[in-house]
Amino acid sequence: MNKKTRTEKYFITFILITCLFWTTPTEAQDYPKSPVQIVVPFAPGGAVDIFWRTIAETVNKHLHGTIAILNRPGGGGVVGTSAVVNAKPDGYTLLGGTSDPLNIAPVITPDIPYDVEKDLTYIAKLVIFPQLIAVRTESPFKTLEDLIAFAKNNPKKLKAGLTGMNTSYFGLEMLNVDAKVEITGVPFGGGGELLPNLLGGHVDLGFLSVSPIKSHVAAGKIRILAVLSTARLPDHPQVPTTHEKGYSRTIISTGIGLLGPKGLSPVIIKRWEDVTEAMMKDSTMVSTLQRLDYAIDFKKGEDFKKNMMSDLVNFKEIIAKAGIKK
Repeated sequence: MNKKTRTEKYFITFILITCLFWTTPTEAQDYPKSPVQIVVPFAPGGAVDIFWRTIAETVNKHLHGTIAILNRPGGGGVVGTSAVVNAKPDGYTLLGGTSDPLNIAPVITPDIPYDVEKDLTYIAKLVIFPQLIAVRTESPFKTLEDLIAFAKNNPKKLKAGLTGMNTSYFGLEMLNVDAKVEITGVPFGGGGELLPNLLGGHVDLGFLSVSPIKSHVAAGKIRILAVLSTARLPDHPQVPTTHEKGYSRTIISTGIGLLGPKGLSPVIIKRWEDVTEAMMKDSTMVSTLQRLDYAIDFKKGEDFKKNMMSDLVNFKEIIAKAGIKK
């Protein structure tokens, strides 16, 4: 190899290394070039959908881009989650995920089409919110005690609307075990689908969150019987908790976070970690979320993943001890 050839070879190698070195910063500067699709794995009008639509403008401000919300309901969040798992890992299809398809579905639904530990990139956990037991105001059940007393004397007669085979299903099954009753669950595609069926009297009660029913509670159309929590809701201090009523196992909340398909670029992960952290520190945003009864529970990628995997183990243990069948 002559001197000229060697020089050309070194020059080409230098150029290639330089290009590789500068690809990542350029990617960070350019992203996003087009709208980022956030897949919400539930129907419009539910707590997860309301959350993402509430924060969309603030996300856009910190991202210096635009997000588009796409509802993909079905299977307690499994359908929408699967769509993101199978998406190209370019940062333009992300999951507005919840604990339901991540650590509930793997426990109660056999053969889900993804591995929650290996097939997703965990970007950030954002908020949590409690589950409720609610009825129409025309319902004869004025208190949780009224409901339980009827259920004891009428096994399987009551129909409870669920937001899917998810957290709400888990809440119902835990109440059935705790209170020694048999209430039948009726799954829907999310809180938005459950709500009209609850208002229309097609189900006797509903297991869902505050945000979809907040205006109906204020209008006197829906009554909350209990919060599946250890603490009462700040905006509804008169509503008792299942814990104080003696149902210590019937306690469950739902987490909302941002995820992507596996193989997502570390640059894009870091960008979203920064965006979501700034957003969760935005005082106006925090006040808005608190009014809707979402509690901030921010965790970055690895801590988010560890939290979800720990919850998955806990749910498996609880279901095994309670004897809940898949």
